[in-house]
Amino acid sequence: MLFADMNWQPARDAKAIPSALREMILDQHSLTRRLKQAHNNDFFVRVISHDWQEPDASEKAFLHCDDQRASIREVLLFGSGQPVVFARSVLPESSLSGENRVLLELGDRPLGEYIFSQPGLRRGPIEVTDIKASEFNVYLDVKFTAEIAWARRSLFLLRDKPISVCEVFLPERESRGAV
Repeated sequence: MLFADMNWQPARDAKAIPSALREMILDQHSLTRRLKQAHNNDFFVRVISHDWQEPDASEKAFLHCDDQRASIREVLLFGSGQPVVFARSVLPESSLSGENRVLLELGDRPLGEYIFSQPGLRRGPIEVTDIKASEFNVYLDVKFTAEIAWARRSLFLLRDKPISVCEVFLPERESRGAV
């Protein structure tokens, strides 16, 4: 599992976040909104997978839940025609009752656009880590070699139900494309 053994740390303690990414990584508001602004609304989501799976042990611990099943959604966020963020959302089965069931039907709509429009949304502290960008080559046409990507994750409470969102900021490449 890609994120199972990551060394997450509180964002406020992370000194090595590149200055070009620091403000975006620490931003508590919607990444979708921010990316749309940065790319003059030339933004879209490509769903890689959205399946029922068992979250790994670190995800269960982060979510403070023992659910054996979760709806796990992996997507690429594109800005100006290029993949800029890989995102993984873990939605425990116990968090998907009532109005939260709509999260199962997002399709290629951004998760952030939906959750940040909901009253009472609460976001926990942001944690960060670095990761080899080449871990994401399977999803990309142009491959990374030695580049480092930065990831952040947050625990959100939507209608008092936990969901985990992890976003990996892919390094900029001149001619990067997606499959």
